[in-house]
Amino acid sequence: MKPLYLFVTAVLLLLVLAVSPGLAGEKFFTEGPAVSVSVSGSNQFSPDEDTELPLLVENRGLIDMKLIRLDYLTPDYLPNTARSVKVTLLPGNAPVTVKSDTQVLGILPSGIVEKASFAMHVPDDAASGTYTMTAHVEYEFMQSYDQLGMDSITYHFKTVTEDIPVTVVVTPSVILAITDVVSSDLNAGGEGYVTMTVKNTGTDDAAHFALYIEPGGNGPLTPVEGNIYVGDFAAGETITPRVKVSVSQDADETQQYPLTIFGVYKDYEGMDAMTSPVLIGVDFLGKITFAAVSDPAVAEVGTDNLVHVTYKNTGAATAYQAQGRISVVDPFSSTDSNVYLGDLKPGESAEAVYQVQVGSSATIKKYSLDSEIRYNDALNNNYVSDTVKVIVDVRPVDNTTTYLVVVIGIVIVAGGGFYMYRRKQQGGR
Repeated sequence: MKPLYLFVTAVLLLLVLAVSPGLAGEKFFTEGPAVSVSVSGSNQFSPDEDTELPLLVENRGLIDMKLIRLDYLTPDYLPNTARSVKVTLLPGNAPVTVKSDTQVLGILPSGIVEKASFAMHVPDDAASGTYTMTAHVEYEFMQSYDQLGMDSITYHFKTVTEDIPVTVVVTPSVILAITDVVSSDLNAGGEGYVTMTVKNTGTDDAAHFALYIEPGGNGPLTPVEGNIYVGDFAAGETITPRVKVSVSQDADETQQYPLTIFGVYKDYEGMDAMTSPVLIGVDFLGKITFAAVSDPAVAEVGTDNLVHVTYKNTGAATAYQAQGRISVVDPFSSTDSNVYLGDLKPGESAEAVYQVQVGSSATIKKYSLDSEIRYNDALNNNYVSDTVKVIVDVRPVDNTTTYLVVVIGIVIVAGGGFYMYRRKQQGGR
């Protein structure tokens, strides 16, 4: 029996020795989490820019030593794990506005990297240079614990706040400031010029600078000349470009409409760059219009007639080399339907005289004939006005004149005969 007892005892000891490492607990020695913050990608930004600053938040905390003993309980938390991690980006001395709130990352074990992205705005007056922003990081970690026997642990957590510098660079750039926007010879339905003052208020000297003009949305303004080459455009320099634009006929002259202005250039590094777009408002005059202001013209059936029409410039600009034209349809006809009117300033009038024949079968009534004015604007562009209605009152032939002519003829003949009769009598005496 004794050999059997010794054998069983030896087996039990071996089993205890085999399983005891698995039942042993662990105790860690560390200085805790080591959180770092860095910029993911470029840290360079331009003035007048809305952008995102992506940050990488990493925990580099290490375990310095680990003890394993049978009388240790393994804690539920690693002392180098950062918990409840929150990151807030502060401007520091950078001329920026941070738009994003605090980013919550949660648990950050050692060796793990999380991304926190922050929206920010760089104002247009931000001076170029290198600046330091601040990543305010807050977290907690298990600093220590108390083991109570072999079945319970009391944990002690420590809250840590750190301000970690983040370097950003505001690069030199060209910024456009546009003032003194003036339009000239610009009417609805026509073309004219817009002159403006453009200043480079940025910190970069632009090379090969070109100014671009585009419609501001779906407005009625359309650039006829879409770009202007300037060349070198130094910081602080001012130019006064003039661009030709057109205005749609239905545009409301009581409102201003936008144009978008921006520039493309070579920056301080010789790279292609573009300025932020600037919206400007452009005003203009109403379209050139005409009205027939004379009384209805009178024409007689079956005869040639001179139709007198007085046209008035009811628009807001001068119509140059104006010509009137009347369109005739049955029972009218004409061999002279075009009349030169000359230059008509706003509010001025001119008379057109058209030679119109009225057919003998024409109905006695008032007719409405279409007419139009062809004219040039101040830039010598040729236009045709909207239709101007001309009222012609067709009447029967007035025989009063014929009767009067016949009576006068009879009187003349009778008078002549009487005169000859008297002369014969006086000659016979």
